[in-house]
Amino acid sequence: MEEHVDVLMGIILPYANFAIFLGLAIFFFRKPAAAAARKRREQFEKLMAEATSARDQAISKLNELKQREKSIENELEAIKSASLASAEQEAAKIIADAEKLATHLRTEASRIAAAEVAKARSELRREIVDTVTASVRDKLKSDLSTEAQTRIVGQKIDELKHVSAQG
Repeated sequence: MEEHVDVLMGIILPYANFAIFLGLAIFFFRKPAAAAARKRREQFEKLMAEATSARDQAISKLNELKQREKSIENELEAIKSASLASAEQEAAKIIADAEKLATHLRTEASRIAAAEVAKARSELRREIVDTVTASVRDKLKSDLSTEAQTRIVGQKIDELKHVSAQG
């Protein structure tokens, strides 16, 4: 029987002690371990919810920024178009004003040139009349008698005045 006790004490008893210890450990540590695991799980779920919320907020912010970027690009295009249209209108106005000024300057130059030509003609006619009158007077003085000279000079002066008034 001793052998039987040795086997019992040597092989079975340590396993039985271990099983009892394990059973008691499970019995006493099951609730705290389950509570710790539950707490850890709740923390993990809370972190996952926060991460999901942060991800959703980031996606929302990204979409908002993309929409803002598109609206800014559209606004920039509108500003470019408006600026280009304004510049084209301003250029057209400047060109129209320049053409009006050029037309006015041409008209004024033509009017001034015509006035100068008329003045030059008038002066030239007067000089011709004066020269012819002096020439005729000198010729008549040398060739004709005083009475004939007076009569001819009067006729020529009247003719010249008549020609001068026509031109």
